[in-house]
Amino acid sequence: MNRVYGECVDQGRSCLFYVHGLDGMGRMSLAGEFFHQHHSDFDAYVEVAARQPNGRLTPAGEMLGQALRGLGVPDTELPVGLDDRAFAFQARSAGRRFMMVVRDVADVEQVTLLVPHSAPGAVVAVTGRAMLRGLLMHDFVDVPLGRLPREDAKTLLTASIGADDVPTPVVDELAAICDDVPLLIRILGAQLRHRAPSAIERHLRQLRASDAALLELEHAQRVGKFLEVTESLVREQQTALRRLALIPGPDFEVNAAAVALDLSADDAEQMLEALADKHLVIWDNSRDRYSLYRMVRTHARRMADKDDGPEMIKEIVGKITAWTLREAIPRDVGLADRWRVGREFELFAAANLRPVPRAAATAWFDVEWKSLVACVQAAHEQGLHDIASQLCVAAFKYLHLHGHFDDWIDCHNLGVRSTEISGDMAGRMQLTSQRGAAHLALGNTKVAKQDFEASWQAATEIDHRLGLQSAWEWRGKTAAAEGDLDYAFHCFDESDAVIERSEQEIPPKQRTRMRALLILHRARAWVKLKDWNRAVNAVSSIMEYFAASGETDNHAKCLLVLGDGALGSDDPAKAAGYYGQAAALFARDQAPRAQADALHKSGLAQRAAGDSGGASEAFRLAKELFVRLGDRRADVVDGLLRGQVNDR
Repeated sequence: MNRVYGECVDQGRSCLFYVHGLDGMGRMSLAGEFFHQHHSDFDAYVEVAARQPNGRLTPAGEMLGQALRGLGVPDTELPVGLDDRAFAFQARSAGRRFMMVVRDVADVEQVTLLVPHSAPGAVVAVTGRAMLRGLLMHDFVDVPLGRLPREDAKTLLTASIGADDVPTPVVDELAAICDDVPLLIRILGAQLRHRAPSAIERHLRQLRASDAALLELEHAQRVGKFLEVTESLVREQQTALRRLALIPGPDFEVNAAAVALDLSADDAEQMLEALADKHLVIWDNSRDRYSLYRMVRTHARRMADKDDGPEMIKEIVGKITAWTLREAIPRDVGLADRWRVGREFELFAAANLRPVPRAAATAWFDVEWKSLVACVQAAHEQGLHDIASQLCVAAFKYLHLHGHFDDWIDCHNLGVRSTEISGDMAGRMQLTSQRGAAHLALGNTKVAKQDFEASWQAATEIDHRLGLQSAWEWRGKTAAAEGDLDYAFHCFDESDAVIERSEQEIPPKQRTRMRALLILHRARAWVKLKDWNRAVNAVSSIMEYFAASGETDNHAKCLLVLGDGALGSDDPAKAAGYYGQAAALFARDQAPRAQADALHKSGLAQRAAGDSGGASEAFRLAKELFVRLGDRRADVVDGLLRGQVNDR
């Protein structure tokens, strides 16, 4: 606003602003702050209420009367008729330098008579709840208000609580729960002011459990004004808002909205634009995604419970989650050509459809994975158990590659429960295996073994050869992680035997991939035994397969084995090269944890080879990744990096 004001002053014209956003976003605060910054420029401050206390719109004549009073006209001299008041306003405002705030307008006609024609030093700041595009035709400058920047939200919350010692992660989470909305932050801050840390933690637990908990706080009735705008929607918009609130996840794209609204993409976009003008839907133009304020979504879901009922809600959630699953499948298949169970996967395979290329598939998951995980919960809660379990299957590879362990385990807990409720033994076989992989990656081998045992039992019960082969393979990987290499090799042999005796049941492409993976697992076990030649020869035989198949992660794992072999054979420079190649592949695959591991190894190898500069750079990059991931190994690498500096 300050920049535009300066331009208007330089050009000798009135400065017109339209400040709009939901109640509680700080419309009047912004106008007041502007006035206090520039009060010496003005000879009067005028406020005009465009809405009466009962909510009705103020007649144009009365608004002109308020403006004239603010400019010094006594009641006894106010003209009676609308035209006379409009003429008097232009005459009285001519040449004046004043700031006028017109509060809570609802349509353009309320404003046009209040625009001064001959007051180059005047500022008119109009505030409203919705975007009034007609004002832009009258040279008003658009000033939309939405969420506060997170740092500003945290500062406001800390000030509202009245304490500087609340842990930063707690403040950050509370600000996020308030959706960075000033009104909600102030309500929560007042509730928590001067509370003991234990009380703040208790409130945080309650708010985590339900967004609706904000409505139960003292003074939360003020949120009603925040939501008043929903009552002014026409019927079709109210219905659309309820439907959009049922889309799982933090945000969504136009096609997801089209599914929820049962509209074409163009019609859905038009509806989203109408709701965005009322600030009920937020459009992120940098990502072309839409979202709802959490409180708006909570309110709309309550309205869906009241107006639509459980059967309609289940139908809509079913459409959205099934569509999301069908969108995810070709991307998941693009990440890895592994076997999967589930009707939608079978239909995809039977149709002989092409998967999405790996890079494009990764890019899609980067945007959609949180919504995909949210769809698991939504489908499970609605009793759509077949969809819930298959969504887990579709999410697994991406969550695995990118190390989203908490979400991985949480959604698979729901998915496994769905398979138990529905009696889907094949789904239980695959999901317990996938959940076990998460526990194994975290080093929880005891829990992982329980899951792999459950997967093996399910595969045995339904005589699923693919599942049996996989269960033996994961048992072997778990044994290797625990250092029981004899049993690991036994499991790998059992897995190979299943492949051998199941030639008709396992497709040729899957047999080839399974055997390549078993060779990789054996090679990694031989590294643990320091049998360098055997490990190197093994992965050398499968490198070309993984490179050609596009499985970047497994190609990179082969390079790590080659690096270990070179390091074990006293050739650290060669090892550093292999580790560096692996890090580059993991980076291309957007797998930062694996990339950091490879860089850590590369730094150690370069240090052993006497390349101090290369080692420092590798450690620096590894540390940055570990810090970003919140991984404790950042401290270890930092120590190595400091050692490099001290050695110079």
